[in-house]
Amino acid sequence: MRLKALLVDDEIHILSNLSKILPWGDMGFEIVGLARNGKDALEAAALHRPDLILSDIRMPVMDGITLLQKVRELNFPCEILLLTGYQEFEYAKTAIRYGVKDYICKPIHYAELEETVGRIAGEIREKRKALGMEERLHQAKDLAAENFLLHALLGQETENGALWDEEQGPAEERCYVLLLLDFEGYSHHSLPWSAPQRKAWNLRTKHAIKEIFGGVFPAGATVLQIREGEWCLVVPVSTDSRPITKWTLQPGFERLRQRLREDDEAGLAVRFCLEPRPQTAQELAAAYYRLQQTLILKAPEEWFLEAGEGRTEDFREIWPADAGDSRMHWRWIEQLSGGLRNGNLEALEQVVAELKRYIGHMDEHRAYAAVKLLHYLLIHLLREMRELQMLPGEQEEALWQRLQRSLSLKDLLSLIVSLIAQSRSCLSSKKTSELLMMTAENYIQRHLGDDFGIEELADHLGISTSYFCLLFKSHFGETFVEYLTKQRIELAKCLLRESGRSIAQIGSEIGYQERRYFTKVFQKYTGMTPSDYRQKETNAS
Repeated sequence: MRLKALLVDDEIHILSNLSKILPWGDMGFEIVGLARNGKDALEAAALHRPDLILSDIRMPVMDGITLLQKVRELNFPCEILLLTGYQEFEYAKTAIRYGVKDYICKPIHYAELEETVGRIAGEIREKRKALGMEERLHQAKDLAAENFLLHALLGQETENGALWDEEQGPAEERCYVLLLLDFEGYSHHSLPWSAPQRKAWNLRTKHAIKEIFGGVFPAGATVLQIREGEWCLVVPVSTDSRPITKWTLQPGFERLRQRLREDDEAGLAVRFCLEPRPQTAQELAAAYYRLQQTLILKAPEEWFLEAGEGRTEDFREIWPADAGDSRMHWRWIEQLSGGLRNGNLEALEQVVAELKRYIGHMDEHRAYAAVKLLHYLLIHLLREMRELQMLPGEQEEALWQRLQRSLSLKDLLSLIVSLIAQSRSCLSSKKTSELLMMTAENYIQRHLGDDFGIEELADHLGISTSYFCLLFKSHFGETFVEYLTKQRIELAKCLLRESGRSIAQIGSEIGYQERRYFTKVFQKYTGMTPSDYRQKETNAS
């Protein structure tokens, strides 16, 4: 990619010579503008964002020093090289303190100028390269953090020390506050949308959440999507962190609600549910479940809730009063989710049998609570089946229309039983988990050198990220990140033994663009640096 240069001098013949005598193309530059005073140069700089401004000092309208000051005030990331007459020498030296890279005295010695411009070009490229590596390193760390926390939310154990931060230590020893954002009515509202439209909306909303809440939490927040229309913000906290409250979050809520209006999605209402107590990584799955429970139990009119709100009177209002029954009802929800996601047909059959027995022994005084129970189970089942792509859009739309009417216990039970039967049939005809994981393994081997994560692979398989994580851990006995890292390190060991490629080249080939990060990961898994490993293998042979 060529660098951009802007040339500024009030003398037209000097400006012409500067543009023609120097071999700008050979030095990797494109001249994006010529200006005869600082004012015109500033406008050109705002338009073209040059990498280098070569400017005279003494000019009409706006001189070179004022141009320099304006450029720095506007934070344009460019280098500035000044041309100065002998009598302006002290003036130029002062300007260096304001960030001028160098100066050339008039009359211009073009060989010296070419050498100086060439040196500056090299420095610009080195700086860009370093910034690019740093950015890739941050992206790799962010991706690793997302994967680690996603597994934690799903209740999957990760290897101790799998994610390490030099300042904060291992991730499993840190504490987090969990915030759940649920878009009430998403399942029904998105019925007319095609799969690409739903994916685009969810991606756009995720970016909006990141943008809106990026500056709210000083330590940042990881935004994770477990299923469509629902996001978790995992916020790292320490003992001296300021508490997160309803009032902390309200400005973000208002902005997000305004964004929905601008997107013509007025039919959606976003609800926030917060677990304000710090949780370890091992406690995140239980906290996530508590947040989901709270959202189910409280009226949708309330935009902000805290985990556990309404676990007394609301709980008794919605479910039957007996505590043993209540635990059983939550177990049904867990069995439905687990049975669908893990292909456990026995768990689904058990739910059907227990529901029939429960309704069969129901007395008239508990009928109202039972209707609410089945209504919630049916909505939960619809969301899970959509997430796992088990429900055609037309059928889902018809079911939502039926839910708008008053349904009897018998009708609700019949719908649930028929949907579970359909899901069992779908699970039997779907790709087996074995085949899905064989496809995943093949994809990983073909893309070891690429920068990809769980979302890309799950999308390739046509399943949700949460379902992919469950299948992967069950099949391989380790998380996706652990498996991918080990595969990359094994390939690196082979390349170190059998090729003469440099450490940086090998790291790049297996997906680590920054040598320092590759060395750190390699040493963690082998106990030695890549150089030491190569030397050991060379000596052994």
